[in-house]
This record gives sequence, C-alpha cells and structure tokens, in this order.
Amino acid sequence: MRRLLPALLWLAACPGPAELALTVDRGSCLACHRPLEADGSAHGIEQAHPPVDGRNLSCTDCHGGDSSQPKMSDAHVQPGPNAERFLKNLTHGELDVVDIDYLRFINPGDLRVAETSCGPCHTEIIETVKTNQMATFSGELGVARYRAGRQRTHNALKGIYDVRDPTFAVGAIPGTVGALTRMEEPRIQAGETSIGPFQDLYLTKACMRCHLWNFGDNKFQGDYRSSGCTGCHMPYRDDGRSQSDDPMIDKESPPHPEKHRLTNAIPTDQCLHCHYRGARIGPSFKGYRPGAGAGLNPEHADFLGEALHGHDASFYITDEDNRNSVDETPADVHFRAGMDCVDCHTSHDVHGDGHLYNDTNMATEVRCETCHGSADEESDLMTRLGNPMKNLHRDAQGDVWLTTKVKKKRLKVTQISRVIAGAGHDSFLHKSMGRDEDGFSHMDRLSCDACHSGWLPTCYGCHVNVDMRRVQRSLITGVSTPGQISGSRRWVSTDDLILLLSTDGKITPSMPTERMFFTAVDGDGTTVIDKQVRTGPMRNGERLEPNGNGHRAYHPHTVQRWSPFMRCERCHTVPGDAENAERFDQVVGFGTDRYIEVDGNGAGWRLDQVQTRDGEPTVLIGHEGEYKSRPLNLEEIERMRAVEIEVEDCSIPEGVTAPFGIVRDDVFATSCNGSGCHGETDQAADLYLGGNNLHARLTQTESQQTSKPLVVPGSLEDSYLWAKVQDADDIIGGRMPPGQPLDACQLRILSSWILSGASP
Repeated sequence: MRRLLPALLWLAACPGPAELALTVDRGSCLACHRPLEADGSAHGIEQAHPPVDGRNLSCTDCHGGDSSQPKMSDAHVQPGPNAERFLKNLTHGELDVVDIDYLRFINPGDLRVAETSCGPCHTEIIETVKTNQMATFSGELGVARYRAGRQRTHNALKGIYDVRDPTFAVGAIPGTVGALTRMEEPRIQAGETSIGPFQDLYLTKACMRCHLWNFGDNKFQGDYRSSGCTGCHMPYRDDGRSQSDDPMIDKESPPHPEKHRLTNAIPTDQCLHCHYRGARIGPSFKGYRPGAGAGLNPEHADFLGEALHGHDASFYITDEDNRNSVDETPADVHFRAGMDCVDCHTSHDVHGDGHLYNDTNMATEVRCETCHGSADEESDLMTRLGNPMKNLHRDAQGDVWLTTKVKKKRLKVTQISRVIAGAGHDSFLHKSMGRDEDGFSHMDRLSCDACHSGWLPTCYGCHVNVDMRRVQRSLITGVSTPGQISGSRRWVSTDDLILLLSTDGKITPSMPTERMFFTAVDGDGTTVIDKQVRTGPMRNGERLEPNGNGHRAYHPHTVQRWSPFMRCERCHTVPGDAENAERFDQVVGFGTDRYIEVDGNGAGWRLDQVQTRDGEPTVLIGHEGEYKSRPLNLEEIERMRAVEIEVEDCSIPEGVTAPFGIVRDDVFATSCNGSGCHGETDQAADLYLGGNNLHARLTQTESQQTSKPLVVPGSLEDSYLWAKVQDADDIIGGRMPPGQPLDACQLRILSSWILSGASP
C-alpha cells in the first residue's frame, strides 16, 4: 500500500520542529518497527523469512493484524477483555484457551496456529511435528509411569494432548503406538500410600515443560525459547535479550529472540535451552556436567562460573581436578570440529516421520554408521530408514564430506572401512575394529560409543520429595495446587560404564534413569512414603518387573578419538588385578559397593547394579524395540571375561593415533610448560606450550632458532619439534626437555599425532 507518512525532524539550528513529508511504500507495521532515517533510508526489524516465489512476506502474513491501520491498538491484535497479555510463561493448558488470533500475533509458530501462518508452505511438516517426541513428550511419560506401576504396559499411553496416528498397524513399525491421550494432573487423596499417584504429580509439576506446546518457564538464564516451530527455528540468547535492530523492542527485558529471523542453521546453544536435563546430552556435548551440590562435589573442581537453568554459577563442573593437566570431561570431538546438533540430527530426526514412538532412541534415524559407514561398507549417505543426509556428499575421488549448517565448514568424514583396510592385520586398530580369521568384529555387536565415549555423567542416589502441605504450580493448568516437588542427588560420576543391549541390537553405554527414592508427606504432616523405591507394575497379583528402578541404554554425546575411558581392560580381564575385577563387575552390571543407598525400611540398594551374578535383572530396563533392551547375558559376559589383557603403562596403545588432547595433557603439560621452560610466564625461545591456541602455535609457527616449522602434519622428519625431543644431529642447542627426556610413551603419543596429520 502506498501511504504518505509524516516524519518530524528536530533541527538544532531551528527554533522549533520542522515537518518533512516523505512518500514511502510500506505498511504501518514498518513505520514503527522499521522507521526512516533523516535521509529516507529505513532501519530496524529484520526480515524474518526469505522471499517466497520472489515475494517478501508481510508482517500480517505471519502475525495477522491489520497493517492498514495507523493506530497501534487497531493494527495489533488485542488479547480481549480480562485475558492474559503476556503468554511466554503460560502452561500448555493455559495456552489452549488463549484467543487464537492473539496467540498467532504473539507467536505465529505456535502449533495451535501454525497451520494458518506457516501451513500454506509447510503443512506436511507441521502435521508430522505434532506426532514427534518433542511435541508429545510420550517417551518420558510412558516408561516413568510403568516404573511406578501407574500403567501395565511399557508402551506410551499418555501425551501432552490427544493425538492419533491414522496409519498405525500393530507390529508394522517397532516401538510405535496408535494413539495417545492427554496427561492430566492427579488429585491425590489424603492417606495415599502408593507411589504411582505421586509419580504422576512429579511428572506434571517438574517435567512437563520440556515440549513444543508451550514456551517453557522463560525465567532462567539458558532456558529462554519460543513454542512450536519458532521454539527451534528462531534462536534465543541464553539471557533472553534481543539483539534486533527493531527500535520498538526493549533490549533489556527478556524474553525476546536474538533477532527477528528464522533459520534452519540452528546453533547448539538453542538446543541446550531444552536438552540439558535427563541424559544431559547438551552439557556433555560441550564438555561440562552437573554437580551433586554443595559438599558433594570434587574437592578441587573448576566450575562453569555461569548461572544456567535455575542453578547458580557453581553448579556445572568443567574440570574434575584442577591440580592435574587432564581434562576429565572433554567436549565431544564433533563439537570441537565445529559441528552443531543439526549437522547430525537433521529434519528426519527433529520433525519425526508422522508415527508415535515409545522412545526417542526408536525414533532417531541417524547413527554413527550413517556418516562413517561400518567395518565392511562405506556410508551410503542415508539414515537407517533410508532418508538422504542432504549435508553429506561424495566427491569424485570417493571421499565423503559434510558441510556444517551453522558455521559452513567443510569437513572430511572418515570412512571406517578404509581405515581398517589400511591397517596392518596385527595392528591394534585391526584387532579392535577389523575382522579376525573367524569373521568376528567388535563392530558387529558394539555401538561405536561403547568404545569412543570419553566419559559419562552418571547420577546416583536421586531423591524426590513430595510435600502435600505446600502448593506448587501445575505445568498443565498453571494453577497452584497441593504438592510441592523437590529433589536432590548424592553422587555424580564421570568414569563409570555399565553396558546394556540396546533396542537396536548393539551393546551400548547406559545410565540410571529415574532411579529414585520417593518420600511423600501428607497434608497433615504424616510421612506416608518414607524413602521408598518404586514397585513397578502388577498383573493378576504378580509383579511384572523386579522393581521400578530405571536404567536405560543411551548415547552419551562425548565422542573422542581416544581417551583413557576407552581402554580394553575395562571390559576384559587383567589377571590378579583387583581394581580391574571391580571395574569389570560394574561394566557387566553386577555392581560394586561404591554407591550403596539405604531406604526407609533399612534395606540397602546397590545403585550401579542392573543384574545379579545369576543373570536376574534388578532394575527395569525400558522399552522393547526390534530387540528387547536388556543386561548382558551370562554367555556374553563369560566371553568378555575370557579375554585376558596385558596392561601397558602408556595411555595410548601401540598403533593408536593420539588425539591432540592427549598430546597436550600427557606431553606438553607434564614435561614442557613447567616453570622456567615453556610455561605461561617463562617462555624459553619465545615458545609457550600451553593455552587455548596451542594447536595453532604448534602447526603455524616456525622455530625461533632455525626458522623451520615446529610441526609439519604428516611428517616427523620435517617437524623441528620432533628433532628437538629426539636430540637429532641438526638441532641448535640441546635436546628438549633438558633434564628428563620424553619417555617412550610420550614419544609414541607425539609421533602418532604428527604422523596422522596433527589434527586439533
């Protein structure tokens, strides 16, 4: 629409205002949100959506309203009399009754209105998303209620809202159901002594905000987001403050998106606004973990120093022991390479496929093999369900490349079968990943992260308290009702490994899930449940599971090329080594005496145990898929035990390429950057062998003595650093380190890193 809009320019040289008439082609929305400068140029709010068929979308195409009205109150959609004006902290039940036009005006991406605003172009995706786990929350509700005896099947029955899969056929797709019914908050009667109703109350008051049908709490640093499509596709900063050029937005008051701009290049930090609880995969991916609380954390820990997700600045731990040079919780190798969550979890994972799955693992299509291939075959660039990975391609030489979506990096993707084929038959690599003369390969039965995880954030001793004397807001209705939830944990370990068979048939790392002790206090102050474990479901008077303690296979998202966590003796036998025997018992699920908790009846519980030595499960593992997730059976355990390992003193076995983190920690930190040598304050030969940019200094710097490069990736003979530690004939000065030379292990670590290409 062509409108004549007046603009007042206050001129310092004039006694009063001067009025200048400018003719512009713009709706009234942009008159405020993208005003004109004195020279007639516009600046302000960003264009949220790229052009469609060559046409820019207008504000009202998405938000509704009436751009022909010059008055703001007429142009904006109003909430109506006595209605909530601020929506971004309402529960999904409260949002269900908000005026639909006003909800669209505030957030066109909300799933209640997306068919109108986004639907003309994205109808199929919108309908698919509504069946996805992030929208239904069914994976969290179903198995938790089964563990508490609240339902008699491990299949999902409840969701955020009523939803049906019209294409469902029994047994056609493993791990799916035909319909979900809306989860409601229970009303607990006085004197209730069963854990089940209190479990439901816990779910509805502590858990049911992590889904796409609401905005979340929007009150803590690191939690700010929108709902529906914009919950992912319009990123927020951790502090929820706007960086938009829109002059009408208060830049100091959250929550606002970072920019008024939709994107498919969703950064990892946006994913972390939801994915920091449960399996804690977000913090793990970035290299930090939750603490257990004051007095329960490592004595010499370093903390994130940033308040996040309702926790103070000393909740998340970045270093377990700041007295050593080792990073016990390194970030995932993919994160360090510049990848974000969306580079692996593409639209097939995030949007779903239209079916209602019991569990997130069953719904996830991408696997390590999707990009890296298997022991026998290279990647076909497809997910496990045959959908193309569009950010992967194979070049004319047959190499596979990934182009990252956020940082636009082009990364070469290692093909495992090529690596195995290039290794000697007697090499450690071939023995650990290749096929032997009997056709056996570890990769047939082990998931990749069973060996390549660097650490696991494992919580033990979790307690949930429900106090019916106090009230707390329902995450369904928004109303404060009786029953206040609180919780705590006693231990967090980063170095424990318990293996399970996953629903995809692979032996996989696992973690305790809702392995809780419940306490409930009635309205009159009577303790009706005293630190009890859930009892699990019953059928015809018989218990279906040993108890309601939860445990499940999962993927830790802490992948490393190599780490001390991956050593072979963790899963095999070192004769005469008592510590090895204890670790082996933990790995196969027999448990240890490290984490013993006593319930209200005085019974002790071994919290890292999943089965007895007779092979009887002691926990409820979870869902059934194509395979039933279960503990390792006794036959599998005895095959593992029969393999005897001779332990080396070196952290890197012969033939293994050391990742740069091991080089930094085991070579430079221990032998080179001490006082008087190449440390932060004493930098002999102007060389500092520590700090955040150490890799760049090694691979991009020349020796001050000879002008030769310190490290030439792939070549020992051209790397002056290698000549110095080897005391070669052509060096200037003496061998380094001068007092105690690098030992054989350190030389193995350094040489393997240089020869393999000196990657960061």
